Amino acid sequence: MLRLVLKIFLAYWMAAGVVIVVSDFEPHRESHHPELEDALDSSLAMNGMALAAAFENGHCSDAERVLSAQYDALALARADGTLLCGDTGVDGQRALAQDAARNHKRITSNRALFQLIAAPLPFNSNNYILLLKARYNRALQVYGLLPGNTTIAISCVVTLFLAFLVALPIRRLRTAAQEIGAGNLDTRVHWGKASETLHAFRGRDDIAKLVQDFNNMAARLQTLAEAQRMLLRDVSHELRSPLTRLAVGLGYARREATPTMSVHLDRIESESKRLNALIGQILALAHLEAIQTIEDQEEVSLTRVVLDLLPDVQYEAARSGCVITTAITEGCTVPGNSELLRAAIENVVRNAIRYVHENGLIHIETTVLNQQDKRIAVVRISDNGTGIPENELKSVLKPFYRADRSLPWHKAGFGIGLAIANRAAIVHGGTINIRNRTEGGLIVEICIPLSPRA
Repeated sequence: MLRLVLKIFLAYWMAAGVVIVVSDFEPHRESHHPELEDALDSSLAMNGMALAAAFENGHCSDAERVLSAQYDALALARADGTLLCGDTGVDGQRALAQDAARNHKRITSNRALFQLIAAPLPFNSNNYILLLKARYNRALQVYGLLPGNTTIAISCVVTLFLAFLVALPIRRLRTAAQEIGAGNLDTRVHWGKASETLHAFRGRDDIAKLVQDFNNMAARLQTLAEAQRMLLRDVSHELRSPLTRLAVGLGYARREATPTMSVHLDRIESESKRLNALIGQILALAHLEAIQTIEDQEEVSLTRVVLDLLPDVQYEAARSGCVITTAITEGCTVPGNSELLRAAIENVVRNAIRYVHENGLIHIETTVLNQQDKRIAVVRISDNGTGIPENELKSVLKPFYRADRSLPWHKAGFGIGLAIANRAAIVHGGTINIRNRTEGGLIVEICIPLSPRA
């Protein structure tokens, strides 16, 4: 937002600066203050007549010496610009004198550090031109009559106010877009109390309409996503009954089947189990996405969850030819649901078993860390497998995303396990962090805030 504010601020002052420079580079500009004009005319007339009288009496140098104490430079010239007494030493003084004589009025030329004034001076039936060089007495008057301190201060305040008025809604839009991109589809852009007061015509300008369109888009996305989840859940639920009947029918078919039919029946059973496992994971994910917080919380020891889970996962790991080791720390007690936390840890470990090499190593560790003034329990699962490409580390937490699609389903899974684990961590107020090991393999950390009493 600071950059946008700075751009608006600089754009305004660049435009103002161009106007000032163009105005100051006018060749001849008159003063627009009547009181100053009268004072200037009186001063020029009085000192001009003294200089003209001295010139006509042959005492030009004496008068010039006296008047130099009051002015930077003062000179007397004919109507054609020829100098008679004194010299301002400024280029263009001859042309300026001719211009003043031709127009019969005082002419002012603004320069970088001074002004040059040429004024007609009738004296004793002669028409002289008085030339006056006057330096600016303030730094703000450089390049002409720049705005005063009050003008600049007010302009700065108004410009910054306008910049923030435009930038704040854009910042809210950007924040809301990031939240929606992170999956929080219920996010909306809300006008704060200050914005409602400042935008008296809220809803009538393009920024306000953009905010409304964004909220409508977010609402539509949320509706479509919820409808998709409902459809997926309902279809999965309805498939459970046919699968149950299929399993029963398969049992009857095996009793009456010939030996040659066993291969086909085994294939049917294998595909049924695959479909049933997929439906189970979809329903579990749909259940987790439907809840926001754990209502009936209990004190869950992650250490105990890991120890209870260990025999099951070690049995599966042994079938894959890999070894599971542990490093358990006591005191990892968190508020939540033990079944959901067990499912989260189990899915991560099973995912590691699928991708680790034969005779590979999986290490499960529980520990407590202090993070941003909070104490969190961490279950860290690491393996020495192939790891995941860096650009896919966040994607593997999305449902149905598989990092290696070349592997068969029974080896790579359906791409739902890590999504279930991630959602279980979120509803417990935690996160899942995934990174590659330097020496090869993957590290997955399930981080859950500790119980206040832990």
